[in-house]
Amino acid sequence: MKKFKFFIIVFLISLAFWVGINIFQKTVEDFFYSKAMKEIPPLSYTAQISFPLEYKVQEEPQISAESAILVEINKQGEEQMVFKKNEKEKMAIASLTKLMTGLVALEFYQPKLETKISEKAVSQPEQTGFLKIGERLKVEDLLYIALIESSNDAAFALAEIIKQESFVDLMNLKAEDIGLKDTHFFNSNGIDGGAFDTNYSTAEDLIKLAKYVWIKRPLIVEILSNKKYSLYLENGRLHHIIYNTNTLLGENPKIISGKTGFTSKAGECLLLFFKGEKAENYYIAIVLNSQNRFEDMKKLIKYAI
Repeated sequence: MKKFKFFIIVFLISLAFWVGINIFQKTVEDFFYSKAMKEIPPLSYTAQISFPLEYKVQEEPQISAESAILVEINKQGEEQMVFKKNEKEKMAIASLTKLMTGLVALEFYQPKLETKISEKAVSQPEQTGFLKIGERLKVEDLLYIALIESSNDAAFALAEIIKQESFVDLMNLKAEDIGLKDTHFFNSNGIDGGAFDTNYSTAEDLIKLAKYVWIKRPLIVEILSNKKYSLYLENGRLHHIIYNTNTLLGENPKIISGKTGFTSKAGECLLLFFKGEKAENYYIAIVLNSQNRFEDMKKLIKYAI
């Protein structure tokens, strides 16, 4: 009985001792762990306050156009390149020529100036515009016809007011004035010439021309914003209803206006103005020698906004 009591006493003392040792050890471990936490924060703590943000990198649009460019322009006129493809390559530009034709006409003619339509004007290839030999139309009438439905007749008639060669000289002088270093015009409507007399430019130069038109001659942008336009003469007679060759108008509310072009040498061309995310910003996009200008342009619009 005495041995049993002794055993119980020893056991209780040992138990208290080991419990005390464990408590002491844990206390010491907690102390050093706490100190280490202050000096070197554990990885688990860092991970709780710094999670990587997930984002999707947008791939550049795959377009058929041989050359293209997309820039965003803010209210101060500063440009930001968004997309480019062979933007410095000289290429035939077809009826994008008519942007310069309209620009020169507005800067050197009075809008109400009348001109008599010649047989040579009416005989231009790919004729549209419903012009008649001998009829008299104002400069502003011809501008609507040349720009909206891309009439070669109307563009030629505008140049013929002062003589075709003189007008084209003015187009090239204006190009030089704007800073279009890789652009040259041989005619006022953009039809293909021979190997060395087809109007050419670059996507990079055409951005400069479009920006100049936007700022200095907004009437051109306004004219090109019409999906269709009823042209009435001064006597009240309807000349004809003009339908825009730019079929993207009306499809997207952000699209402001644009100019189409097509010849066998130039392929499908399109220049477009459209709104940016910020109210004061806008985009200019250009595709040259495209297999499908409207689909290419839709891809650029989607990429931009």
